[in-house]
Amino acid sequence: MKTGIHPTYNNLVSVQCICWNTFEINAATKWPIKIESCPACHPTYTWKIETKVTKGRMEKFLEKQKKMDSLKK
Repeated sequence: MKTGIHPTYNNLVSVQCICWNTFEINAATKWPIKIESCPACHPTYTWKIETKVTKGRMEKFLEKQKKMDSLKK
């Protein structure tokens, strides 16, 4: 590796999330980092993912068929 081209590695940089959760990480920056989602508030980590129950293709097709049948009569 070339010497003198890599940034200095600073230990324990403060990270602050929008949800006001703060923690420290090792990073090459000297300043605090602000992020939009963290493991405390992101839906993937908290398992608070909202799922919508939607109709399948077949149900939608059958509804259209019923409408077409009622219009033909």
